[in-house]
Amino acid sequence: MEVKKDNSQRHILFFIGALLFFFTGCDLERSSHGDLYGYWHLERIDSMNGNFVDMTDQLKFWAVQSKLIEMSDHDGKYEAIIFHFERQDDSLFLSDAHINDRMQGDPVAEAVWQVEPFGVNSLTPRLRIVSLSSGKLILSNQIVRLNLKKF
Repeated sequence: MEVKKDNSQRHILFFIGALLFFFTGCDLERSSHGDLYGYWHLERIDSMNGNFVDMTDQLKFWAVQSKLIEMSDHDGKYEAIIFHFERQDDSLFLSDAHINDRMQGDPVAEAVWQVEPFGVNSLTPRLRIVSLSSGKLILSNQIVRLNLKKF
């Protein structure tokens, strides 16, 4: 005589195992950047000499996630740039700039002119966080002030 095993016990164990995997097994790197994460529209670039560029009609965006910032131009004039960043107190340190071109292996950005359309004036800028809320971000350094609005 063959005894059939109760499948409900297996299902419960599988379900508990799946829950444990879901809550602990796929631990992506998390951080406490809070409101900084998201998709930001570059609205205005102010120079410290009093001039400014109104960017509201241009489609320049910064996407911030994990330790990466992707700067993209949806007008299609400039190649997207990916920076690594580190946040320390009220500062963002950007580094390791690459052109977002998977087919070419994301080549290193080698010149400042490649990042300037996004308001950045260095391949390794330090930007001070002047203001950060759920809808507005203001960054600055000695040369520019960048005004971004969450999209």
